[in-house]
Amino acid sequence: MTDKEQTTYTIGDLFVPLRYSTDPTADTFFEWEGSVFAFIPGQAPKKVFHCVGMNVAKAELDKTSNQLKMTSRELTYYLAPDGDGSTKLEKWDNPWTEEKNLPVVHIANDPVQMALPARIPLTVRSNPYGTTSAIITEVPLFYPNPLASDQGTYDDYDANKMYQAAECFTFRCDTKDLTTTTGAIDKVDINWTRVSPPAPFMKMGHYKGAHLVYHCTGYKLPQGSGFDALKSPVLRHEIEHAVPSYARAPAAYDPAVRGVSSWSYFKQHFDRYLQDPDAPWPIPEEHR
Repeated sequence: MTDKEQTTYTIGDLFVPLRYSTDPTADTFFEWEGSVFAFIPGQAPKKVFHCVGMNVAKAELDKTSNQLKMTSRELTYYLAPDGDGSTKLEKWDNPWTEEKNLPVVHIANDPVQMALPARIPLTVRSNPYGTTSAIITEVPLFYPNPLASDQGTYDDYDANKMYQAAECFTFRCDTKDLTTTTGAIDKVDINWTRVSPPAPFMKMGHYKGAHLVYHCTGYKLPQGSGFDALKSPVLRHEIEHAVPSYARAPAAYDPAVRGVSSWSYFKQHFDRYLQDPDAPWPIPEEHR
């Protein structure tokens, strides 16, 4: 990235210093915060949650396969839409079904990992009137729904046969860092927008066309930071007392390990969700 004439970037040459660290053994933290809106056909959009989240990751460019191999752990907590951001929700009252005290299953994905061809181009848009550039990644998702079953076991939570969503990220940094930085880029902001079906715990599987929009902003923590540098008291408390493995990324990308999503996590722990409505989420590691 030292060629100042370079105008085209790929995942292989830019994403490592931007999103991760140039040291493949180092952990990199991102933290975000934002709003979750519910859209029900024929009704006004409604803010249903505030949220805070983090990701701790590492990545390495595999020169043999010419792939960028990434692994991470990720948390997102649902909070009251009008609260002070200091307490996670334990129960939620559904304003559409009028069902009360639904257990809130927070997002705890371990691992989240990918292996992508290093030659994939990145969209970079520089502000001609300022000093920053935006790097855009858009990930449309469409695959068999983990909660789909012939028996309809999970239809109350998500009755769709296919999981359809989108994860859209905008990373923003100083334009000069794209061409002059030889190590990791430390000062990076992020905008994250996710469009997905209602989270399974919301129990809205029969609301056809309903979807959530997550709209969050955040930033990369300086290299060498630990979880104690996270600003959210919820995240710090949960990692310290409930899910300490999220203080670090997995050791390395492992193709033998299946990634975890909100939907697969809900299915995996469905019996706990049904049988113990007062159980804490995510599952404290001492209870696993």
